[in-house]
Amino acid sequence: MPESPETADDIRTIRFDIESIKTSQHLLLRSQSGQLLADLLAEFKKDDKLALVYLALDGLRNQDEIADHITAEGVGVSQPTVSRKIQRLDAEGLIELVPAPGGAAWARKEVVEKVFRLSHKIAKQRQAGS
Repeated sequence: MPESPETADDIRTIRFDIESIKTSQHLLLRSQSGQLLADLLAEFKKDDKLALVYLALDGLRNQDEIADHITAEGVGVSQPTVSRKIQRLDAEGLIELVPAPGGAAWARKEVVEKVFRLSHKIAKQRQAGS
């Protein structure tokens, strides 16, 4: 069934509203970014497996695939450990479940990455600690 002009207008309005919400999120995060970023990086430094799980999230891998990816990188990690780390990241609002080929996968939240560049800073922090 073809879209009516009213439906197309409604879709444009929804898209505009979503962009407005994203902009507001960015501004709010930026206003609190200093201490929040320091707290997040401290948590990732204390828990290297949490950092590894976060870095492995690409919006394509499910929990089993994340565990396999981390293990292939040379760090043994079980699927239950990955599950607990994902629950923690989700509770902190850093990640989200997204549609992926064959089901759903975990991804880093775009707003967090845009404002904090968190994955880049975690990788840099891990490299400095090596």
